[in-house]
Amino acid sequence: MKLSDVGERALIKIARDVCKQGGGVRVGIGDDAAVIEVGGKYIVATTDMLVAGSHFPPGTTPKQMGKKAVVVNLSDLAAMGAEPLGLIFSVALPRRLDVKFVRQLVQGMDETARKYGTYVVGGDLDESDEITIVGAAFGTTHKRKLLKRSGAKEGDLVTVTGTFGAASAGLKLLQKKLPAKGYQTLVDTILEPSARLKEGNLLARSGAVTSAIDVTDGLAANLWQLAEESRVKITVDRGKIPAHPLAKKFAVQHDFDVDDFVLFGGEDFELLFTVTPKDWRKVQHALERVGTTPTVIGRVSGGKGVFIRDKEKIRMLPNRGYEHFR
Repeated sequence: MKLSDVGERALIKIARDVCKQGGGVRVGIGDDAAVIEVGGKYIVATTDMLVAGSHFPPGTTPKQMGKKAVVVNLSDLAAMGAEPLGLIFSVALPRRLDVKFVRQLVQGMDETARKYGTYVVGGDLDESDEITIVGAAFGTTHKRKLLKRSGAKEGDLVTVTGTFGAASAGLKLLQKKLPAKGYQTLVDTILEPSARLKEGNLLARSGAVTSAIDVTDGLAANLWQLAEESRVKITVDRGKIPAHPLAKKFAVQHDFDVDDFVLFGGEDFELLFTVTPKDWRKVQHALERVGTTPTVIGRVSGGKGVFIRDKEKIRMLPNRGYEHFR
């Protein structure tokens, strides 16, 4: 059996089964980040690898590579409700690159880190045939404010920040070399994503959020991860899922299935979370005060799996999205 037969998620399960969890570990393999208790404080740590051929679309500048490397790591901290302490990066580069490339790459990292109130504090350099960036972000949170993928309860509302589909539509545009006129926002979304760090912190402080995850592999796949980790059933309403208007327009114009962008496309970097109904308005108003509009798209119930209601018909939502090795 090869890696292509099982995919990334099965490999994570292998690591989860094999690796022992130490006494100070509060969250181990399988969530957006690990959590270790040190001296009564919760240290949150995550890492992400970006490989040029897989993660950077045609036309990505060195500065944009640096920006994205920061965002993918901080997005994991956002999903845990953590405040960042700093980032480190290991970067492997081909020797043929110009020194100017490195300066622009690091500038992108530095500017983006400071935008989110943190810093790049170290790392390592190596040589490789392909540009590879491995980042790690560290943060802190309080025990009572920690957000995890597990914890959704029967009756909770299923909620998201922002809209979906823009990044994957932008990626399709670049891959197919389609005209960008009128769709520059889609291109910008895939090349220069944003992390919902401020929103994650607000959700954690609210005390009303029962589970959370950042949407990077596609909304459908991340809904399944939330349902499986919480051991619940989730039903979402297709008509309530906020699709980016330009992604819908782009799909219609070029005869693409909009669901491939909205439900199964990756790199939205929005937050998907469950919240108790009695506290929904409090959470909604808190997010709106920082300029973010949350949307209730479904509800948690007893059982298992993820289902979607579309024009009064309910069907199981396919558990698919972006997955390495597949």
